Amino acid sequence: MLINSFFKDISNIPDLPNFFNLSFNSIIDLPKNVHVNDFTNKKEFQNTENLFSIGRYNEERPYMYTGDLFEKNDRFIHMGLDIGAPIGTAVKSFYDGEIFLFKYNKLKLDYGYTIITKHKLKNQSIYALYGHLSKSSIKDKKIGQKIDSGETLGFLGNKQENGGWPPHVHFQLCLIKPKVCDLPGVVSKKNHKIAQKIFPDPRLVLGQIY
Repeated sequence: MLINSFFKDISNIPDLPNFFNLSFNSIIDLPKNVHVNDFTNKKEFQNTENLFSIGRYNEERPYMYTGDLFEKNDRFIHMGLDIGAPIGTAVKSFYDGEIFLFKYNKLKLDYGYTIITKHKLKNQSIYALYGHLSKSSIKDKKIGQKIDSGETLGFLGNKQENGGWPPHVHFQLCLIKPKVCDLPGVVSKKNHKIAQKIFPDPRLVLGQIY
């Protein structure tokens, strides 16, 4: 994705939807007392001693992202929420909606197999990206396919299919219509302010999981 062009082409950002009195589903079934990672000063992506873990939204991760995909544009602020779990763990839809886009993002340390869903929250559209899935997750998927809250969308992929990461899902909300099956999940300080408006905190639908 051409990160600079993504933000350059945005002329209007919708207001945040009204989440009041809406019920959402968890996207991964988590045990109690899940380990919350701190990547502000660590090079490791995930503490491998913990089968389940959480990576925080809006976190500066200066040591994690290497290579042209990130370093070329000085991107290190995480705009999604990560949930680490074993390979093959089911990933579910947080709300009723439809399949908007799906694709294999093949670059090293990219999303790998990716699904973007579309949802209506009180007549306002919101999009959700699920990244680092397995190849089987996009099998038989169709654009416009209806999905129910809690329905299994796919499964966590291994390093050979998820972009080269330890198993986890990158979950990110977006208020504008994506043009391709990709979103800048990590941004630079230059784009951070506008990114916070476009990509709201996933805990609005996932609850206070950390």
